[in-house]
Amino acid sequence: MSENREVTENEKTDAIEKIDIMNLVADFLNALRKLWPIMLIVLVVCTVRSYFATSVSYTPQYVASATVSVTVPGGSYSNIESAQEMAEVFPYVLTSGVLRDVIADDLGLDYVPGSISVQAESGMNMMTISVSSDDPQMAYNILTSVIENYPEVAAYIFGQTSLQILDETGIPSDTQKEVVIRGSYRRGFVQGAVIDAVILCLYVFLKQTVHSKEKLNRRINIKDLGSLPYIKQKKRKKSEYNNLNILNERISPAYEEAIRRLRIRVMRESDREEGTVIMVTSSIPGEGKTTVAVNLALAIAKQGKSVILADFDTRNPSVAGIMNETKKHPGIGAVLRDKVTLTQSLCVADIPDTDMLILYGGKPNAEDASLLGSKRMENILNAMRKRADYVILDTAPAELLADASLLAKYVDSALYVVRSDYTKLSKIRNGIEALTSRDVEILGYVFNGDTSHKGGRYGYGYGYGYGYSRYGRYGRYSSYSRYGKLKDTGKRQDEYGRVIKE
Repeated sequence: MSENREVTENEKTDAIEKIDIMNLVADFLNALRKLWPIMLIVLVVCTVRSYFATSVSYTPQYVASATVSVTVPGGSYSNIESAQEMAEVFPYVLTSGVLRDVIADDLGLDYVPGSISVQAESGMNMMTISVSSDDPQMAYNILTSVIENYPEVAAYIFGQTSLQILDETGIPSDTQKEVVIRGSYRRGFVQGAVIDAVILCLYVFLKQTVHSKEKLNRRINIKDLGSLPYIKQKKRKKSEYNNLNILNERISPAYEEAIRRLRIRVMRESDREEGTVIMVTSSIPGEGKTTVAVNLALAIAKQGKSVILADFDTRNPSVAGIMNETKKHPGIGAVLRDKVTLTQSLCVADIPDTDMLILYGGKPNAEDASLLGSKRMENILNAMRKRADYVILDTAPAELLADASLLAKYVDSALYVVRSDYTKLSKIRNGIEALTSRDVEILGYVFNGDTSHKGGRYGYGYGYGYGYSRYGRYGRYSSYSRYGKLKDTGKRQDEYGRVIKE
């Protein structure tokens, strides 16, 4: 039994390690898909930089060389032996400075502006003398002087010798530039590849976002209510086609189907908890909570239920933008301050065969957020409960601001929106903890912008919600009414927003 138990535990450990490795590989592949344009630019920049740096700093080196035969009294064997010895002793002769001094005097210079080397041909009485200099004529002059003067200098060591030129290059040309430049390309490419690898690793290990429901389900303990597909953005001339809601005639059927499934699950969980006031929130801005709140409310209304959709994000009201509403309306702040009544602030949604009211956000006002936890807020929500089967509230991000937490004590439940590969896991956990600390029942989460699903042609892959900067500085907000109002086409729609011919 103990052996079986040990085997089982080992299998579990191996499975966990395998999962972690697979997740890590998936993270790198996902990062590569997102960062490949940047990585390509880095490669190109590094390669080009290396080329220009080498080209500017490159100093041409001209190599003049000659193959000479060594002749000494004593026969061919002595010739071969002398050539080998002369080549071996040459570095010492050169180091001593005697040969350089003789060559400098011969050329009328103070020093020899070049390097000299000698190599013997194995088993033969020949050796090759090479001279490298940055001036081609000087390289050839030095070579000629070496051939003329070396026997005289070496006579003290080897005795009488003579060198006969068999082959020479003449005045040389620069043959190394092409090789050096080719090497600069390789060096630049390698440097760029190393930088890309560092960027990729930093992105994966520092960003730590969640890009799959499987990973999220293992890390948080709330129910999975489904996902909404990522849909690539395509801007259109008609303003009514440039919004991501199920009233849009050109919305992807895959997105409509995902909203329908979400509506079914939310209604089932809400009925189980016996709660009708649902707040929709997220961890940080930009995750698409407003889009989810609007479409969820529309889907429930098309199911035949009475719905109130309320924009309670006082700092950055966005429901009007998603609904293509350009008229000015009082927001929840005006109701909380008794400037208007709740009835006056509720607008009837002009959607056939639905019973839906909308409380738009009005002007952004950070000071209104402090009123969300007031007794007046509780009375307003109780009044909404009596007027509708479901009340859907679009609220501020739970991890970034305390607004959602203040409101949480008056709602029945919460729907948490998590955008794929956008939010760090730590922020998701912090946002959920901020809500659970207020004892609010979290129905579950919806995974927004899921790239594992094919979303179709139309939509707004990067148009979910709004950017982080609008919450960065309090008191600096702008209205979010960028779309025109939906035109009345006179056509009837089914419960999913599809147009039905009369």
